[in-house]
Amino acid sequence: MLADMSISSTDSERAAPAQPATPPVRAPQTLRLADLEKQPLAGAGNFLYKIPFEDGFAVLKVYFGSRHPALHIRKSLSNLLFTGRTSHMPKARYRTELACVGVWEKHGFRCFGIRPEVRFSDLPDDGYLLFDYTPGQHFREYFKDEEVSLDDRLALWRRFLGEWHRRHATAVRENEPRLLHENGDVKHVMLWQGDLVYFDFEICFRSHDIRDLVGREMLAYMRSTGKFFGDEMYDRMMDELIEHYPDKTLLLGAWEHAYRNHNLFIRVGRYLDRTLRSRHRGKRYSKYAVAADIKRRLDAASLT
Repeated sequence: MLADMSISSTDSERAAPAQPATPPVRAPQTLRLADLEKQPLAGAGNFLYKIPFEDGFAVLKVYFGSRHPALHIRKSLSNLLFTGRTSHMPKARYRTELACVGVWEKHGFRCFGIRPEVRFSDLPDDGYLLFDYTPGQHFREYFKDEEVSLDDRLALWRRFLGEWHRRHATAVRENEPRLLHENGDVKHVMLWQGDLVYFDFEICFRSHDIRDLVGREMLAYMRSTGKFFGDEMYDRMMDELIEHYPDKTLLLGAWEHAYRNHNLFIRVGRYLDRTLRSRHRGKRYSKYAVAADIKRRLDAASLT
């Protein structure tokens, strides 16, 4: 279970980044995965194992996973030529995740700890990362937990919104796409030891159109609140977003990402996408429906 967390109004308004801790100097060590008892964890494509380590456990992420090499090549070409993402090749995903964790932690956002001093003799170099085992509680579980009062859940959401805005504002100021979560949703935020902890950075965007990337990430997170928590909780969390996210212009970027992209070709493409593709019509949590909901709520708030 989650360690005790006290969430106050002061916590929800915190804006100053925590100073990243200096990692301890540890002696190099070499292990063999074949010699260890390993427990497969949920994941798609990568091999993800919980393994015994020192006095507890660690999580080993192997980027040379279950996908066929041809799929890595196809996805890499699509990422590099069409979607503006980084490469899907295993060693590239290793390098991307390592770099992103460094950037996030530099700016005071806690991620899973990495143990770079540990080498596995039976795995390809630069093809895996060993993470500290972090038995926290995922957002997707916390916000459905009826044993936690609604007031406490919404207080934590307000705290997240403050940290979310600080990360978005930092990404814009630093022109840093690696601070935006390519695979961002409530599945990839965890509560642990009183902190918000983030993970899964093996792909990121290469574009420096940071405001558009912020809008995209907002839609991804808010869509996931509806899908995981249902209509009532989505409405409450959206109300909190409109009221407490400080930069309304940046928040409007979620609608602009879907409806008014400054790139004419992308704008036309999205018009055709939402008009012609039946999977978007009538779905409350499509990216277009959520973007329109944010715009409607912002407009209503401006009139009160």
